[in-house]
Amino acid sequence: MTSIRDRQRPRYFISIAAELASVHPRTLRIYDEEGLVCPQRRNNLRLYSEADIERVRVIRFLTRRQGVNLAGVRVILQLEAAGTIRVYDLFGQDDVERFVEGISDEDADKATPANSAPGAKQPVRIT
Repeated sequence: MTSIRDRQRPRYFISIAAELASVHPRTLRIYDEEGLVCPQRRNNLRLYSEADIERVRVIRFLTRRQGVNLAGVRVILQLEAAGTIRVYDLFGQDDVERFVEGISDEDADKATPANSAPGAKQPVRIT
């Protein structure tokens, strides 16, 4: 198990971090410009930690799976930082963890029965 200090240690360049988070490097730059992720910098290079990558995955979950825009993501993350809410509690810990841990939507849908809860929202796929 990695320690908190280890998870905060910057170790990945933007190209590697983007691959680990399954996003384009430009997406990481946008998140940085919007203040959603704050990677450390050395010699004008962004360096991402494990915690940064997990945060990007949570942002992806909120935007892609829940349909929240970046302004909404900012508010949710600010409330979480203040201790008012937890993303894991708000949207269901299992669903968030599956997405954050990198299980694809198709695998997550296979693992979740279609009628898991009466009246539960099902994600809409546009192909």
